[in-house]
Amino acid sequence: MRHTKIVATVGPSSDSDEMIRALIAGGTDVVRLNFSHGTHETHGAAIARIRSAAEQAGRPVAVMQDLSGPKIRTGELNNHQPIELKAGAPLRIAIGDAPGDQSVISTAYDLTRAVSAGNTLLLDDGHIQLRVESVEGKQLRTTVVDGGTLGEHKGINVPGVVLPSGALTPKDIDDLNFGARIGVDYVALSFVQTAEDLRRARAALVKAGAPRTLLVAKLERPEAVARIDDILEACDAVMVARGDLGLELPLERVPRVQKEVTRKARARAIPVIVATQVLESMRSEPRPTRAEVSDAANAVDDGVDAIMLAGETAAGKFPVRAVQTLDLIIRDAEQMPPESTALEETHLLSGPGRALCEAAVTLAERSDAAAIVAVTRGGKTARVLSALRPRAPIHAATDSADIARQLALAWGVMPLVCEVGTDVANAVDRIREALVTRRLVAPSSVIVVVSISPNLSHGPSNFLKLQRI
Repeated sequence: MRHTKIVATVGPSSDSDEMIRALIAGGTDVVRLNFSHGTHETHGAAIARIRSAAEQAGRPVAVMQDLSGPKIRTGELNNHQPIELKAGAPLRIAIGDAPGDQSVISTAYDLTRAVSAGNTLLLDDGHIQLRVESVEGKQLRTTVVDGGTLGEHKGINVPGVVLPSGALTPKDIDDLNFGARIGVDYVALSFVQTAEDLRRARAALVKAGAPRTLLVAKLERPEAVARIDDILEACDAVMVARGDLGLELPLERVPRVQKEVTRKARARAIPVIVATQVLESMRSEPRPTRAEVSDAANAVDDGVDAIMLAGETAAGKFPVRAVQTLDLIIRDAEQMPPESTALEETHLLSGPGRALCEAAVTLAERSDAAAIVAVTRGGKTARVLSALRPRAPIHAATDSADIARQLALAWGVMPLVCEVGTDVANAVDRIREALVTRRLVAPSSVIVVVSISPNLSHGPSNFLKLQRI
């Protein structure tokens, strides 16, 4: 089996019944919906298609809602036509929504509050660079350093400048409430700067009636990297979003940040997603570059839980082939055994529970078990086992389809929805039968079964067993 999971983004190239079924058949574990684009109606229809395709495939597939966040973008252009910016030319940036042209463009965000002469502005993912010459009222006077073609609604980054904004905008709250109503499994919060941003998002989820929806912190700003320990305490998963991060930080720092975040998150049993330009060339070409293949394989070696495809599957020419290619890259990279992890003491990793999971992994490896079966109610046991990176696959048996979908993101975890009930000890026979019936484990195989009740509160539900099917 493949341990590292695949997150694929649905967009114009893949938002159909046939394409979503093909993405899941190709190996997609989590489907991402980018709420920077589309409407509630289109996203709702996409989620219905995802749920239907997953049911047909017979396995849990999670849905991740990716909120827009306070992304600063350029405004509209005259006649909606792109403009050509030449190096050395002056360009004014006006605060407002007036259509732009060769001499002036607009943005709704008031950059004059934070930007000063000498600052650098990067437009359209860094393809165009401007130097701020002066701030005059509600306008910036800039000079084009690196020119290029600029379209409408392109991102603006200001490296080295802390912009006064929270991570949740009114649009995000509206989108989050929609996601809570329709039942997304993960909410990804964009442009997180502090743990407080995550606490506000958590409170909004509770208010929306979705307290068990899991929260992904997207690392896109230096402030988040500097506060990574606090952020990991406040989130359920973390995404290294290398696009904006590579514009806000020196490019050469991004690989080291990716490795450091992965190491810290794994030690806390927090899933890590690596995103942006993984197989970027496959937006237009049927095969990735050698460098892209190495990048994805190195992410597997680093121990990430999941690798995300964005434009490759949302807007590329070869969305299904991109997923299939990533699947092959991961499987080959996983021929090298994973490194073990020393887990830290956190709210998720209490001493006795962690010790029982560590014992389960040791027992599985010493007995050459075919699988570790985690009987789980909220998913914690399976996540801790995942962080320990056992060689054996982890089958997470749960009553809850919601928990099963959430566990689709966790490294090495194969969610199994089956009847568990309150009498966990007697449920083991039913779980063993389900494993054989669904051909997840061969008859006569040895398995390790582990169950841990919250705070060890229910004695009969705390056990570690070695059994032959």
